[in-house]
Amino acid sequence: MGLFDILKRTEQIIKSEANSLINRTEQKVGQGLQNEIRNSAANFKMTTREFTYDSLPLSLEALKALQKNPKDFFETAALAVLALNVYADFPEESKAMLDYLNGPDAVANRDLQLIQTQFMEGGRYTVKSYFKGANPQNNYTPSMPYTITIHDNPYSYDTMKDGYVSLYIPSGGADNDRKVTLRTKPSTGEWFIYSWQGLLMGIRPAQETDPWA
Repeated sequence: MGLFDILKRTEQIIKSEANSLINRTEQKVGQGLQNEIRNSAANFKMTTREFTYDSLPLSLEALKALQKNPKDFFETAALAVLALNVYADFPEESKAMLDYLNGPDAVANRDLQLIQTQFMEGGRYTVKSYFKGANPQNNYTPSMPYTITIHDNPYSYDTMKDGYVSLYIPSGGADNDRKVTLRTKPSTGEWFIYSWQGLLMGIRPAQETDPWA
């Protein structure tokens, strides 16, 4: 075997050993992350909060009057449910509330079009389904006072270091809770709605609209 062949063979062995070392390291790191995730989930204690309101706010000023703490992301999520519930009868007021809850950026036109489209297809029932007591059998009629339940989960705070938190809201017309993502403004500590479109996902039809009921 010539010198060139020996050098080439040596290079192949070094590359092979290096790749093997990298693979073993990646496996160990991956296993460590998996263990960390499992341990974090196992030690997680879910926070569930209820927000109760005697009536729906019919203006932006009325919504602001209900807001107790702009730095409470749970409360911001609850106010988004209220704002969407106003849309059917007071669309302009609902838009103003959503703009306020959206923070420095106004609600995008595509999102306003989404709301309009969804309400034409039964969205009135969808947003009412987040109130306690509302279900298909009673045509999503909420129990009074209006009560919204919101909870987190083990992954809610995965991106909190980047300024985002995800919360979940049960619906009386769906098996899976709906996700709402919030974003903070570091200079003030306030929390705003970042992604709420999941609240408009379809639900089981209200009895009065179901031809098979």
